Amino acid sequence: MDGHRALSRRPLSAQRQQRRAATQGKTMVATDANASALPILGFAEPVFAAGRNTSVRRGTRWLGVMRVRLQLADGQLSAALPLQTRLCRFDQLSDAELAFEHDPACRTRAGLLATLQRHYPGFAPGEWVTVCDFWLD
Repeated sequence: MDGHRALSRRPLSAQRQQRRAATQGKTMVATDANASALPILGFAEPVFAAGRNTSVRRGTRWLGVMRVRLQLADGQLSAALPLQTRLCRFDQLSDAELAFEHDPACRTRAGLLATLQRHYPGFAPGEWVTVCDFWLD
């Protein structure tokens, strides 16, 4: 060897991969996790439609989370579900994204803002949010 060590790169964490994908306009989906160890995505209004559902969360807590269980209306937990997440500013959410919001009261920017301000005191329209998409049969 010539005295130079080869540089090795550590693999990116799931959260860093998700952040990198978000800055490049990509979305990631998970394929593996132990259901009993998965985070639980809770809801004040656990109302869901068949197909795509969206939940908007303040900050980056859910960014990079690739599989979850949902807290259902009856208190039970769903089976493990893949979660797609992306980061954006609240004031940059499109009407098309809000059309899939799980809670009908949150399918307009004004309705979602009121709900987020109720759940996250001090929430402002310029804040970063994580958009979480999941699909139900």
